[in-house]
Amino acid sequence: MKQIIVPTDFSAPAENAMLYAGGLAERINAGILLLHIFQVPISMSEVPVLMISPDELKHNADSGLERIKEILQLRFPSLNITTESRMGDVSDELNEVCKALDVFAIITGKHGASGIERFFFGSTSLSIIRHTTIPVIAVPEKNEHRVIKQIALAIDDQKEELPVEKIKEMIDDLGAELHIIHVQPGNTGNKELDAVVAGLNAKCKTIHDDEFLHGIQTYLAENNIDLLMILPHKHNFFDRLTLKTHTEELLSKLTIPVMCISKN
Repeated sequence: MKQIIVPTDFSAPAENAMLYAGGLAERINAGILLLHIFQVPISMSEVPVLMISPDELKHNADSGLERIKEILQLRFPSLNITTESRMGDVSDELNEVCKALDVFAIITGKHGASGIERFFFGSTSLSIIRHTTIPVIAVPEKNEHRVIKQIALAIDDQKEELPVEKIKEMIDDLGAELHIIHVQPGNTGNKELDAVVAGLNAKCKTIHDDEFLHGIQTYLAENNIDLLMILPHKHNFFDRLTLKTHTEELLSKLTIPVMCISKN
């Protein structure tokens, strides 16, 4: 059975993402793994001191997981739900868990740090997206849990190679209709997307808009899109200091879930 992994920090956005995952798992007949990854806090003093023991953290994590499992099971009685707590780095531990499972997607709540911390390190969702090859769905905190019927794939470059098989498998599993959209400034031409989307049964649209986000938002609203799919590009540390990537911009502004699919 395919699994949907829901990393949780027991926050409201994480619980909302869990309920979204429940509806999706029920639709595609997948199981759910609720996963909490924790780190041991150490006091910032001349002599580092453990503020709480690993055993106590583990106990608290397992108790929290049982609590939210009960919430999810009440909402979706037929689901196969498992839980796991692990100590370590979120991305590293998440990747280890994924190796042992047939993972459909990782579903995470869309929230994170702010200010200078976010500027340098990014949100939890962005960190997961950058360090996994598994599809990641970031769910806004106040998202309405709609059935996924319409999916839009936004592409940056009309010449880029798409992971066609990954996309086709995802679309088939969800039973949704696919739109492929490309935003380009002003009236800079209307290149055909046929070469890029060969092999995909999709509606294709080139959007002329000087503002990338505005072009995307307009199309999503006009076509009642339930999920936006993107292919994040890998930016190095210095790139992230000097520019706001399309991935981060979309995650921070859109009110519908965003699915990020690695090209690897």
